[in-house]
Amino acid sequence: MLKIGLTGGIASGKTSVANWFADRGIRVFDADKAVHDLYSQEGIISSIAKVFGAEYIQEGFVNRSHLGRLVFSNKEARTKLEEIIHPYVREEMRKSIKTAEREGEKTIILDLPLLFETDWTSYIDEIWTVYVPLEIQIQRLTQRNGFSREEATQRISSQLSLEYKADKADRVIDNSGDWPHTELELVKIWEEINQG
Repeated sequence: MLKIGLTGGIASGKTSVANWFADRGIRVFDADKAVHDLYSQEGIISSIAKVFGAEYIQEGFVNRSHLGRLVFSNKEARTKLEEIIHPYVREEMRKSIKTAEREGEKTIILDLPLLFETDWTSYIDEIWTVYVPLEIQIQRLTQRNGFSREEATQRISSQLSLEYKADKADRVIDNSGDWPHTELELVKIWEEINQG
């Protein structure tokens, strides 16, 4: 089974690419969704309250925007959060791979924004990076999330650069133009996968 590590940066369009493949029947493990699900689990909530304080818990759930502001402006806090979250995400990813193998699937896409940062490359066969130039990334993030330019730049710089990720990738998907242009690339990739 081909295990594809799909990565990119904030507002690069990685989720749109993952969804395109999911719509065509390829299993996708979404690390961001796994994190989102973890934030409603009692053990994770209590760990976050213990490490960061009760002010990051609201009505029994993790206040993601409040926690996000902290971890994207404070590297030490981000590292502490990753130490809580990443072991669980890795285990969910391994389960998803095992299920796909058991069900005889030919391909799985592991949607991992922090593929290089977590050093999970040993789990995958190919690395695909969704690439856009930095200025487009900033523009899309400010429009999509309403961040100031400073906030957008801060969040982008919390990850490795897209240039680095593109340089290390087996395949680079250019998403700097309009979606139909990107889709043409994906159709070509889809045909190659199905012929393989």
